[in-house]
Amino acid sequence: MPLAHADTVVPQAGWILPQIASEPGAPLTAAIVGPGGTGKSALLKAIAAAYREAGIEAVRVDPETDLATVPDGAPLLVDDAHRLSPDTLAALRGRARAADARMVVNYRPWPRPDGLSALGAQLSRHHSPTVLGHLGREEVADQVARRVGGPPPDALVALVYEQSGGLPMFVGLVTQAMLDTGRFDPRHPERFRRPPRVSVSPGLAERLRYLLEGLDPRIYAVLEAMAIGAPLDAEVLCPLLDADPADLADTVDAAFATGLLTDSSELIVFVRNLVLRLIPVLRGRNLQRRLAELQLASGGPMLTVGRQLAESRAAGARASAVMAAAADEALRTSPHLAIELYDAAVRAGGSTPAVVARRAQATALAGDCAQALRFTDEILTAADATEQDRRRAVSVSAAILARRGFALRTAELYQGLSGPDVLLAVPALLAAGELDRAREVLANAPPSQDDAPTLTASAIRLLAGGALESVVGDAAVALSHLTQAAGLLDSAGDAVLLPYSPVELVAVVAVQSGEAALADATLGHAVTSKLGGGLAHTRHLLLYGWHSLTRGALDTAQGVLDRVGATPLEPGDELLVAALASGLARRRGDSSALAGAFARGRTALIRHPVDLYVLRPLGELAVAAALLGERESIAPHLDQAWTLLAKLGDPPLWIVPLYWSGLHADLAAGDLDAAEGRARALAAVNARHAKGFAAAAACWLRVARGDVDPDEVRAAAIGLHHAGLIADGAQLAASASVRTADRKDGAGLMAFARNLSDSTGFGQDPVSTPPAGGDAEPAGAAPEPEPAAAPLLSEREVEVGRLILAGLTHKQIGARLFISAKTVEHHVARMRNRLGADGRNELFGMLRNLIGDAQPS
Repeated sequence: MPLAHADTVVPQAGWILPQIASEPGAPLTAAIVGPGGTGKSALLKAIAAAYREAGIEAVRVDPETDLATVPDGAPLLVDDAHRLSPDTLAALRGRARAADARMVVNYRPWPRPDGLSALGAQLSRHHSPTVLGHLGREEVADQVARRVGGPPPDALVALVYEQSGGLPMFVGLVTQAMLDTGRFDPRHPERFRRPPRVSVSPGLAERLRYLLEGLDPRIYAVLEAMAIGAPLDAEVLCPLLDADPADLADTVDAAFATGLLTDSSELIVFVRNLVLRLIPVLRGRNLQRRLAELQLASGGPMLTVGRQLAESRAAGARASAVMAAAADEALRTSPHLAIELYDAAVRAGGSTPAVVARRAQATALAGDCAQALRFTDEILTAADATEQDRRRAVSVSAAILARRGFALRTAELYQGLSGPDVLLAVPALLAAGELDRAREVLANAPPSQDDAPTLTASAIRLLAGGALESVVGDAAVALSHLTQAAGLLDSAGDAVLLPYSPVELVAVVAVQSGEAALADATLGHAVTSKLGGGLAHTRHLLLYGWHSLTRGALDTAQGVLDRVGATPLEPGDELLVAALASGLARRRGDSSALAGAFARGRTALIRHPVDLYVLRPLGELAVAAALLGERESIAPHLDQAWTLLAKLGDPPLWIVPLYWSGLHADLAAGDLDAAEGRARALAAVNARHAKGFAAAAACWLRVARGDVDPDEVRAAAIGLHHAGLIADGAQLAASASVRTADRKDGAGLMAFARNLSDSTGFGQDPVSTPPAGGDAEPAGAAPEPEPAAAPLLSEREVEVGRLILAGLTHKQIGARLFISAKTVEHHVARMRNRLGADGRNELFGMLRNLIGDAQPS
């Protein structure tokens, strides 16, 4: 029974309709080929109408037509020629040979009765056959636009294309369903929202039921099998349907000819959902069970079948096993999909500890740590859990506890494991200051030749060795180990759950050792590729924001905060967010935002004990505390940090950043004597990367006391620039410009500071979208900045600056410039950011150097 629909939109008819319109009496022979539902019959109707408009009545030919009664020369329109007898096809071919023949024939690509190919060849001697098929996305958009009477929203086009598979008949049906149910209102297309499911009216559903069940039973059986998840594969379909391979080949050809299968050999979604509604429950369950048995026996890929079984809500132990195996396949690349499949496996009856343990891993990788811990507790208290299940649960718990600041507990859990996993205790022990225990674990670990030949085992050894080397050895060696570990895990996919990712440690060690370009490249790749799943991605994103902050890319850092938004965070990530917000507020001169960020950070420190890997965020909060007069509230946490570093032997790589932030906190508090002590401590650190910090610290102290040597300031600022602390370098130059007595030197240093702050990028920013066609900056250190003549402030900001120097309030300035006081406040904050001013007095000094003492007009 042919599938057709009266409302099908006629496809573009090519040359046929224009020829009939211009020369209706001229000879015309054409073949139209396509599967069911593609508009062949609708095109014949349009051709008949074109002849009728020209005053000619075309003759429709069907299996009951007696050609002997049809006058010679009359236009013949043959619908579904594949259903005609060989005798009728031969007679049509004879008529098509006539010089004045007018005949248009349509047929499906299958079946091919005797004589059909010969007829098609005869009709196509002047024009190639018109081939109709499934529509592309743009063609679907055109069809939808005709149906709704205007340009459709992209979401509607995507839905119709997905559900209809591009079959013209179903394009109209799905679009009409959206109109009939009120999901889409042509008067308000912008309000369209994708519905959770597409439904049709009961009457239309019943009509489609008759059409589907009117198909050959063998074809319908194939559709049923595909609907419950069977692939279009003879090795599966033959045993599933008890079909002979030769007969199945013909049946599959016939199924394609119905149009209900896409060009990619998939069942159209709209049809699949309808077949699932129609299939009897027991027959469906039996097919699902047999399909699961076949897949398990074959040992082949399970993902496609597992997803189909999950969507059809299959049940039973065998179906559950297939879905769990499919989830295992998805775990490496898509933790969220793995969760859906594990959940489906549990619903199907597979609540075994093995499924729950893997579900816990997927949930942790997706970033839902609270739920993952609930699953691990379920495993660790289950009497029937295997040793492998418990091992997986312990690994998940240990990784999450590290994110919550429980470094020692994390180390204990890993030390209870065997193989290379025990080495994951090393970075956790170092985080807690347990150097001797970390060395002991590394020394007593099983030899590498006993490891399984996996990328993960090698990466774990490199991670442990690199972490220890950063504390007791050479920074370059540590970076080498950690970078190699990150590269290995990049190839291993997203299924590896670690307490501290190699990317995270590469970023921290690289920045602290002056290799900022390496940190930028590593973090940029990790953020773009979403390495390590949801759990690691949030940390990588925040570290990229922190890195952007230190190099002065404040908009990028703000973009990171915006992306994190109100997402629930683990305590370690919450601490990073608070420190990042604090750093942004400090550099923008926003005291209100600074106070809010500091309060958030202080709470985060209560939830997350101080460890080795949070020293830089802690240092930023220490500077904020000094600016807010809250140093006592953070002093206990700083004491813990110094004690931890002392236990580790005051490692240069880790102690320098804390000295540096302590210097800035002392300067912010106006305690120059304490700041001088920090500078001396920096000078005493015996490490190459510490020398640049020591020189910059000494220079900053002299500037704070009013002793400004422009050449020394430039050299120190450039040193900070090369170390990746571009914002600090610009701030040093800007502060010096205010404190020098020579106005020319002050203007030069201010221009230098602006030029330095503009050199913020190493590579392409993965947080914001780059301009189309733009090329990324090379991933290397920016060239040494030179003073620039570009204006530091916009014309409006200069106006605001003159009025500030004249002593006007924000409200008075707003009234003078016809803008709101809030807008004036925004301009002032932007000027402080551009000029690197720490406070109001410093801003005043910078403005005098920059625009003089001119009074407003």
